[in-house]
Amino acid sequence: MTDPDGKRVIRVGMLGCGVVGAGLAKLIAKHRPDFHRNGFDLRLTRVAVRDLAKKRDCDLGGVSVTTDVRAVADAPDIDLLVEVMGGTGLAVDAGCAALARGVPLVSANKAGLARSLPRYIEAGAQGKAAIGLESAAAAHIPIIETLERSLACEEISLIKGVINGSTNYILTFMERAGCEYPAALADAAAKGFTEADPRLDVEGIDAAEKLTLLAFKAFGAYVPPDRIHTEGITRITQADIRLAQGLDHRIKLVAAARRTPQGLNLRVHPALIHRGELLADVDSEFNAIILEGPSFNQLTFLGKGAGQLPTASAVLNDIVRIVRFPAAGSLPGFLRAGADNTQAARGGSLALCYFVRMGVAQGADRQVLAGLGGLGLPVLAHSAVDQSGRRFLGVITDIVEESRILSLLPEIGRLPGVAEAPVFIRLDKDNYRDIVDREQSAYFGTSLQRQPGPGV
Repeated sequence: MTDPDGKRVIRVGMLGCGVVGAGLAKLIAKHRPDFHRNGFDLRLTRVAVRDLAKKRDCDLGGVSVTTDVRAVADAPDIDLLVEVMGGTGLAVDAGCAALARGVPLVSANKAGLARSLPRYIEAGAQGKAAIGLESAAAAHIPIIETLERSLACEEISLIKGVINGSTNYILTFMERAGCEYPAALADAAAKGFTEADPRLDVEGIDAAEKLTLLAFKAFGAYVPPDRIHTEGITRITQADIRLAQGLDHRIKLVAAARRTPQGLNLRVHPALIHRGELLADVDSEFNAIILEGPSFNQLTFLGKGAGQLPTASAVLNDIVRIVRFPAAGSLPGFLRAGADNTQAARGGSLALCYFVRMGVAQGADRQVLAGLGGLGLPVLAHSAVDQSGRRFLGVITDIVEESRILSLLPEIGRLPGVAEAPVFIRLDKDNYRDIVDREQSAYFGTSLQRQPGPGV
């Protein structure tokens, strides 16, 4: 379709008009002069909403608004469909139906995409229609575009990051306010930083869904969220926060996909991150993603991972990219050789350094440390705090298999001087000794490095 001036007109249908949808409507109006300058126009023509009576934070004048989702997705007079309603049922059905009949789709629905990725790919292939999903992975951080284009032929070995702004805000608030988890969650919810069902954030589900999409783009392997080892932040206490600080670490919810000899290792869980690492400085609702590979060593991306305009802007950029380059979809995207043979590794094969927190009797610190040694658990660093009238001891272990840590927890709980059951949190760095060596080098230079000589 063209207008009287000869500009190409792209008619956009949209499913959902909440925070992100309203933001997109405003951005389309704002950037219309930019579209015209590039020889096209975007027109929001049809919108599906749950409640027609609800007041919207945008101007929908001239737009056909309905509660019938499929009426918008199946409309013959739309050229592109945007899905920002979320969910794993009707939203997925409508998006795939549009793709199958040749209508490009731009989706911010991480849950639908992550849990039905093969279905989207099949529908897109059937209709030869492009799919854009940048906003579903990390809002305004352009990680999908980077993996798809700038790093298409790179051998990615690791992708990890802080990719849930809600949990990051909660943990930051616990540090700054000195409060326990329930109070921090209440503050985050009051500020609108959590999903309507906060469990999606605080139990790590949102991060696992995003990790599915990131791992698919980085490694070409589809690992559904349900197959990713996932832990949330609900058991993190103020004692954990303070003990980590005493050990020069901070606690973050980290999502990571790593290539190992046993296959891909995907996990989402709280982790202690040393203050010398970039991820330790990512606060509040900000996100950060780190890529590692043999050609470029390390790349870091930092930005807001949530919010109306960051997410809506990512949606709009996907729309414009597809309009300018109709074949520029992200699914399946650039296919990597051997990706079909990539399997998810078993989580039980992990061997890391661990933080173990124990409630201990007053004056029993040394006794408990000696008991850990007696169990054959080497301790590299330890810290203790008094919190709410109780004594807590936190230790960082040397590298040990996770299965051994799990088997030792009951024995640790029975050690003389241990008053409360122990809890463990993984370290972000596989080897804490790397941090120790780096700090020694920073403080003392190379003078402490042993030099070969006679008899050595």
